[in-house]
Amino acid sequence: MRTRNHSGILLLAACIIFAVPAAGHADNLFRLFPEASLSGLYGDQINNKGGDFAGTLVAGFYLDYTSAARYASLHYDTFAQLFAHNSQYDRAGEGQFVRATDEENLSPTTHLRLDELYFRNSPTVAGIATSNQGPELNAVAAELLLANDQASINQFGAELSHSWGRNWSSEIGVHQETFWGNGSNSNNNNINYGESIGIATEYHFSDRFALGPGYRFYDSRSTAPGQPDAETQWPFVKASWQAMRNLYLEGMVGVLISHVQGDSRQAVNPGGWGLLEYNLQRARLKLYGGQEPLLVSGLNGAGGITRFVRGAITYDFTQRLTGNVGAGFDELQANGQGIQQDAQLISWGVGLTDRVNKWLEAYVRFTQLRRKLTNSRQFLFTGSQYGREGTGNYIVVGFNVSAEAFRWSWQ
Repeated sequence: MRTRNHSGILLLAACIIFAVPAAGHADNLFRLFPEASLSGLYGDQINNKGGDFAGTLVAGFYLDYTSAARYASLHYDTFAQLFAHNSQYDRAGEGQFVRATDEENLSPTTHLRLDELYFRNSPTVAGIATSNQGPELNAVAAELLLANDQASINQFGAELSHSWGRNWSSEIGVHQETFWGNGSNSNNNNINYGESIGIATEYHFSDRFALGPGYRFYDSRSTAPGQPDAETQWPFVKASWQAMRNLYLEGMVGVLISHVQGDSRQAVNPGGWGLLEYNLQRARLKLYGGQEPLLVSGLNGAGGITRFVRGAITYDFTQRLTGNVGAGFDELQANGQGIQQDAQLISWGVGLTDRVNKWLEAYVRFTQLRRKLTNSRQFLFTGSQYGREGTGNYIVVGFNVSAEAFRWSWQ
């Protein structure tokens, strides 16, 4: 099955966002930042072919538009990667990252946020060399690495929030996600779809503490043969607490009630997540983890849950030199063809970044990835390059360049 390349649609949508004038008479500001990154990588496991060296070039741009009523942005990157020995994995222009955002102040009490992301990766370690997410990764990077083949993700989200007064606020949001393979093997071209809608209301007891109920509904589908649709309902309670000036806590807890089409049974599991942020003068700590419905995954089955834990510490040695250490754990569980299919990705690493000047930074980092596939007879991407379990160690040295090339402001 052939799929459309969504990058053209995203660029057109972004052009519309920037072309529509914002309301109000305050200053409008438009900026353009070209960006590039050049890095060298050594990994002891390159697609299960042993150690190799690779060079990666990333090129793209970032532009944004700011006014009293709106902030909109567009970010685009593409990369080329060449290997010293495994030339069959050389790629140029096949990986793209596109993200468009639009934050609208519809009124002093009503705000709308739109977010569109398209990410296409190659079946190499390009994501390790180009990701700025740190060794703890994120949900998108984890899914692509677990897919273990050329794979793409397209996400769209919209969130509307409204304040009803001093104490009450509400929000409603929708999210859609598509995950598909781009490999030459026809078995790799199955597509997973997911969508969700949710609503939540919070009562603000003070400027520091808020609490309230919410509800989300998830629907997941897959084009893989014999894979049933899945639905999950998630009633929950959400809370946020600014415990002190430097400590922020947020989380939600509830019950996941899941149903797979063709099965009269319902699965009931706890669901929730928690966030802790702690900031000192030079150090910043962030911990995030939980268990949530699985909207899509690289596994051959649409419905399921994901468990995750991510943590990172960043420390400013000087105004220019910053160090970081982080780790992440992702476990994806999906139900398909009467069996439970699992995949795990564990990552950790350390790094240093030197801000040479306002447009140039140099960095070095080490990352270890451990990937494990268990309890499964069939996966969405069958051409597994690592096998069912593998560990890779990667060292990356490089620099990033980004400078403001154009600025236009008007009233």
